[in-house]
Amino acid sequence: MKERLKEIAVIIFLFIIGIPLSILFLPFIILFLIFDFFQRKRFKKRYINYLSSIEGKKFFCYNTRKNGHHYIEKNVIPKLADDIEYIFMEGKNLKSAYAREYISHMLFAISDRKGFPYLIKINNGKALDKSLNSQFYNFKSQNKNSDDLIILINDNFNKLK
Repeated sequence: MKERLKEIAVIIFLFIIGIPLSILFLPFIILFLIFDFFQRKRFKKRYINYLSSIEGKKFFCYNTRKNGHHYIEKNVIPKLADDIEYIFMEGKNLKSAYAREYISHMLFAISDRKGFPYLIKINNGKALDKSLNSQFYNFKSQNKNSDDLIILINDNFNKLK
């Protein structure tokens, strides 16, 4: 009985304090939501403009997983075609010559979420993506010729439309 009274007292206390606090902060919450909505809308417009400004760019994106980056830096990056840029993710640090906020958004919005490395191609104002995770680690684990991997990368870029 005593515990039941404590529970009721807590509920009444939260009710008495919670409702006025909610009413007090509701205008701030509404203002924040409105501000956030317009911030997102502005970012989306800037992002679309940015994608248009880098139309046709191709990105090879890789990270530090399982020392794959050493293999990539030794056997893949030097052999990539001149029109393919690379983006390196070291933890949460993005290493790229391109605008960090847009490239981060592009990587966050990847649809083919199977793991790094990713190919991203900007086509008609959209970032098209493809994961090469399974193919890459098959090549690496089977010690296949890295030139065949470059052919696979180029073929997959050609398929992104």
